[in-house]
Amino acid sequence: MDALRGDETAAGSMQVIRMRSPGPTAAGRAEERARRAMGVAAGVGGVLWLFTHRRTIAAQADLIAAWWTPLVVTLVSVAGSALIAVAVLLGGRAVGTAAAMLAVVVPAGIATLPLAGEFGCFGPAGTWMPPLVAVSAMAGVLVWPRGWPINLVLTGAVAVAVDFYVTGGAGIHSVAESLARTWVMQGFFACITAGILRAAVQLDAATAATVRQAAVAASAEATDRERSRFAGLIHDNVLATLRDAARGGRDTLVPAATRTLHQLDDSSHDDDEKVAVPAAVETLRGAALEAGGGITVDTRIGTHATELPGDVVSALGAAVGEAARNSVRHSAVGGREVVRTALVAIDDTGATVRIRDDGAGFDPGRVAGDRLGIRSSIIARMRRVPGGDAVIESQPGRGTVVTLRWLRTAAAEAHLPTLISVRGGSGIAMLVMLELAVTMLMVGYLSGRADPHAAIAGYGLVGVAGAAVLIARHDPLPLPATAFAILSGPAAVLAIRIHPPDHFVHHGSWILVAYSYVLALLAIRGRIAAAWIGLATAAAVFAATGAGTAAAIDGAAVTTGTVLAASGFALYMRPMLRSFHLARAEVARHAGAEARIAAQDRERRRQLSYLDRTARPMLESIASGEPPDDARRQECALLEAQLRDRLRAPCFDTPGMVDATRRARRRGVAVTLLDDGGLDAASDEVRNRALATSTAALDATTDGRITVRALPPGRPLLVTVVSDQPLRIEIGPDGTPTPQHTTHI
Repeated sequence: MDALRGDETAAGSMQVIRMRSPGPTAAGRAEERARRAMGVAAGVGGVLWLFTHRRTIAAQADLIAAWWTPLVVTLVSVAGSALIAVAVLLGGRAVGTAAAMLAVVVPAGIATLPLAGEFGCFGPAGTWMPPLVAVSAMAGVLVWPRGWPINLVLTGAVAVAVDFYVTGGAGIHSVAESLARTWVMQGFFACITAGILRAAVQLDAATAATVRQAAVAASAEATDRERSRFAGLIHDNVLATLRDAARGGRDTLVPAATRTLHQLDDSSHDDDEKVAVPAAVETLRGAALEAGGGITVDTRIGTHATELPGDVVSALGAAVGEAARNSVRHSAVGGREVVRTALVAIDDTGATVRIRDDGAGFDPGRVAGDRLGIRSSIIARMRRVPGGDAVIESQPGRGTVVTLRWLRTAAAEAHLPTLISVRGGSGIAMLVMLELAVTMLMVGYLSGRADPHAAIAGYGLVGVAGAAVLIARHDPLPLPATAFAILSGPAAVLAIRIHPPDHFVHHGSWILVAYSYVLALLAIRGRIAAAWIGLATAAAVFAATGAGTAAAIDGAAVTTGTVLAASGFALYMRPMLRSFHLARAEVARHAGAEARIAAQDRERRRQLSYLDRTARPMLESIASGEPPDDARRQECALLEAQLRDRLRAPCFDTPGMVDATRRARRRGVAVTLLDDGGLDAASDEVRNRALATSTAALDATTDGRITVRALPPGRPLLVTVVSDQPLRIEIGPDGTPTPQHTTHI
């Protein structure tokens, strides 16, 4: 189409992007904002085109009937202005209505031009109006989210046909070439519009998914943390009290049972509140001193130390207490006095507690896997707290150092959502269509008898710059890609001006039109100032290399409208993206907090209910000071073993296994249950068969020792049962032992 010669329009690629859009009224927040932003861009593009081509419009008005130009200019101006106003002020369905008016007015105005002018009335220069089909295509995307390609094809065909009529077939380009260039160029901005709306729809969907995932993840994490918290409470307090009672201890038994009951009661409260530094120091000091052993506690408080999270103080306090008790119980060396010290340090980076003794020491690598004091009550407890860790250093005869750390961690700011880039099929198609648009402009430029080497160099550089702008993954566009995009325009103009075309139609300015596509993408990707710098620099180079100021201004008029429309879109849309991104994180945080509270409450009630049924009656009996007899000591031993099994072998915590294990221990059998996770992924049917076999083996054992172990995932066996009778049972993936799996040792 010969109208795309001296006064070229903004246009674009033609790729069908299917969007699941429920309509403006049902649109999500990001989609609604994107529709309004693209409405503003389309309206501004139409109005700016009329303004920048007012001299051409006035000159051609004398060549046709007097009624056509004022009527069409008025209709396009009103439709474009209405779309801007509606998009800014109203939104919703009104944007679709106003966009439909603009999408219809432009092709209708073009179609009526033959009624006002004769065949060949404008000569080879063509008319000013057909390039507006790019604006019509953008508006069509807002009206027909699925059918916009049909609108694009029809309006482009009408524009080419009318342009052929008014030029009298005297244009320098063939109809096929004009048609291909028109569809590709007008589709460029239609494709951008569709891609942005699609990205907005995906952003809304991602927001909903983020909220759901935050709730699920928070629920699972809270359940695990609450379960682990109770595991530490049970190990550090309940088991210790029951073990002392089973061994007949008296001096500290009543205070220990009373303290344990208080801790069970206190565990029903949340620990999400903040703890002031002095209170945190006293909590940690008290946890260390409570273990006895003459431990000396020093503190170091930083000038800028701030309050600590309640769960951090709870975890540190429990781990400090366990480390101090372990030192008192296990570090004695003959009759020598063991020196024990603790250092509590809190500053603006976090908190550190170091417990040190010069006692017996041990080899951490030789600690049995079923011992929970170090693995569960210290290391795992600290690592469950975000930013927490524990390091244990010890050697036989060299003492032990336990270092507990918690570092304040700030969540890294995530990248803002990217509206356009080469991601997935639609992004690749957008890149391809951009290159096609630049190529079609180059083909038209060569029709003006230009130097092909200069054309390939100049337009090729613009194409590479467009790829650099689209390929980057995050917004705003990285500085290296931005700098390349800015410099590529002036360099491309220099290449073109080596041998400018000598045809009377101003093909020389087409390089600015091609560059305007890159600048539009640059503005959308968050580099608005860079886009305007590139535009001004390219226009200045164009004027300085012999084209003249008037030609540079005329050529830059189209690019100015393109960049201005893209800049308006970016200024309207990108602040919303940041606020929306932050709001999405806030919504997800609230959803996660609600799910976390609910999950914590459920797990806390479940754990307390279990302890109320099992441990509390015995603890209350001990706390009452009632003298223990043999039966109660045995019951304490059985209960302590049952609770320990629940901690280290949760897969065997079923009524049948618990009862069978208790019966075996009453008969004097030493029972060990180990859980390495192999049964976690098994079906209920397989798990029930494996547990039934294990229960039968426990009931059949009358003395000695028996070990039931769920093997790690990925092993050819699920469970092994080994006893002193002697007997070894190997349970396969189906949950049943087979002859080859069962042997008498």
